[in-house]
Amino acid sequence: MAQEANIGATWQELAKVYAKAERDLEIKPYTVISICKKVDGEEVVLHRYDLPRERLQRWMWVINWRRAKCICEDPRANIYETFATYDKTSGEKYGIGTDLYQLIALKGKITLQENRIREYIEANKGSLFFDEATDPQLLKVRAKLERAKENVAQAEARLKAKVERIKATGV
Repeated sequence: MAQEANIGATWQELAKVYAKAERDLEIKPYTVISICKKVDGEEVVLHRYDLPRERLQRWMWVINWRRAKCICEDPRANIYETFATYDKTSGEKYGIGTDLYQLIALKGKITLQENRIREYIEANKGSLFFDEATDPQLLKVRAKLERAKENVAQAEARLKAKVERIKATGV
């Protein structure tokens, strides 16, 4: 039972650090929802919505209603929805496996690791044999953390360069 609570707490903590990483990177996730149908093998967009991710849950009823209306108007047509998420500020795709999402995940993992280091130091502060400057586990983790921070900085620079290149060329 205690393990289940730990899993939920870990999941919640992960969601919080991902949200913090999004705020740090100034990412504004938007979702494009298109209601489409197939006509002679080609996709025809009937309606298109471009909404902030936070507003999507409140607007799902409108999208469902619009889709149902389209189905009622043309019951034999293959009517479906497509969802695409992107960052409004950079125009980059936003989803699992994309460069932007991987950067957010890396920043989130760094924040988690920093929190764990802080908890470890607090837990061992009272120990007579604990020295923060010479603890081998702590030194090893901090070295890995520094390498991870360097990797994040490089990934962030690559992503910014990619966005600038796309804005400059339009492709």
